[in-house]
Amino acid sequence: MKNLYLGLTLILTFSFLLMPLIAVDSGETEPLGTSSAPVTDTANLKSIDEFRLYFKDTEKVENIKTEEYLLGVLAAEMAATNNAEALKAQALAAYTFAYRKATQNKGSEYDLTNDSSLDQGYIDAEGRKAKWGEKQTEYEKKLKDVITAVKDMLIVYDNQPIFAAYHAISPGNTESAENVWGSAYPYLKSKSSAYDLLCPQFLSEVKVTTDDFKNKLISLGATPGDDAAKFIGKNQKTTAGTVKKITLCGKDFTGAQLRTAFNLRSAAFDLTFSNNTFIFTVNGYGHAVGMSQFGANYMAEQGSTYTEILNAYYEGIKIVKLK
Repeated sequence: MKNLYLGLTLILTFSFLLMPLIAVDSGETEPLGTSSAPVTDTANLKSIDEFRLYFKDTEKVENIKTEEYLLGVLAAEMAATNNAEALKAQALAAYTFAYRKATQNKGSEYDLTNDSSLDQGYIDAEGRKAKWGEKQTEYEKKLKDVITAVKDMLIVYDNQPIFAAYHAISPGNTESAENVWGSAYPYLKSKSSAYDLLCPQFLSEVKVTTDDFKNKLISLGATPGDDAAKFIGKNQKTTAGTVKKITLCGKDFTGAQLRTAFNLRSAAFDLTFSNNTFIFTVNGYGHAVGMSQFGANYMAEQGSTYTEILNAYYEGIKIVKLK
């Protein structure tokens, strides 16, 4: 398996080096991310100057100015060393995500939380200092410039803020929201993100002993027999690679269930059994819906703008300038 991915990586690397030259003259297919929506004005949506943020550790709600909130989100969600265009795409996605939640939670005690498993991560100034050390001033300036560049812009579909989902590394294609969460969004469809195959962290592996695997299955409601070699049944995947349903000991599980149970980096995996050990070979990192952060940065490094990146991952969107 590793040799297969090594060969594929070498092919992709060579292909991507040639891609800018091929894309210019081809005319047969439109390269990923080259279709950018215009930035237009709209009178229907107003900018938000601050967010009411619930801190899960203190259980308190604080009003955080938008620029500070986005700075904290960028610090938590994406490496400051990334290309500025990728960071702009991330900042705009983060603002749109927060804007949508604030609109939905109008009248509630808070707009959103700092819990990345529920909303978006957020690191305050003290946390940024601890994370970046002597680089804090440099990184904060870079991120503030990024935020200023996309200030008061919003990603919309049918004049409504989108659910701007994003993740670290796709399995090679992003996933449709319907396959992951059961709800369809017209702009969250499966998209090619082959760049992710070049990520050094694309592949990960989790090994589980037979006894631990059996005990985990029992806790999940399965009834394992004595022959571990017969535990694994059919593994049904989506076209993007996410495990839709896998049969273990006669009981069906979703990939998401096993991802949580065995602490996998994604629900796109193969499961094998060898030498009294169950082996998960996992592709990508995250739920795979929406923008791939590694893919976004790769595109930026190849010269794509933040609007091109966003249009590559969110289908049919527009970027509007708020009043």
